[in-house]
Amino acid sequence: MGRPSLADRRRAEILRAAARTVAEHGLAGSTQERIAAAAGMSRSHVRHYVGNRDELIHALWEHVMTPYFTELREVMAGPPAEARMHALVDHLFGPQMAHNEDNLVIDALINGAMHDVRLRGRIYESYSRLEQEIARAIREASPGCDHGESRQLAYALICMAFGYSTLAALPFPATRQKGMKNLALRLVATLDERAAPAADLPGED
Repeated sequence: MGRPSLADRRRAEILRAAARTVAEHGLAGSTQERIAAAAGMSRSHVRHYVGNRDELIHALWEHVMTPYFTELREVMAGPPAEARMHALVDHLFGPQMAHNEDNLVIDALINGAMHDVRLRGRIYESYSRLEQEIARAIREASPGCDHGESRQLAYALICMAFGYSTLAALPFPATRQKGMKNLALRLVATLDERAAPAADLPGED
């Protein structure tokens, strides 16, 4: 297997520098000049390897979010269908989703999307695709759950996990975080009950 090309390495270096810059200065304060300086390159290098500012911001979203989405897909692909939702909740409310520098970048990009229609569409596309994948896992775990309900449950889990990660930086008692995970498990438990075979009635063969 060959080594990554120079262009791939430079692009990765620029995106890592962009993430650090956005985390420190916010989206508005992250000019291409500032990102270039953080990467140890010139502004022309940034434009050459990543593109203009809009292209850089879109690439940054992919750079930050792809590892999270990849991990979630691996979690949902691993266990059998009946154990998949519990594994997903463990992941969504586990230490790997704790608040870190990525949250600052994600928050800045989502806030920036309020004034950027294209970025808003890109972010929506990412979360909508994730919602679809979680909804599909829900239907596989509980075949009685229809398409609309599975999408609502998937959306609820995403919102709960997003809030859990965002507020984790604040000094709430640990019981709050545990309680959020337990609430998600209660949602999953309703799927378990629906998927369980009905008990035979007395007197029936």
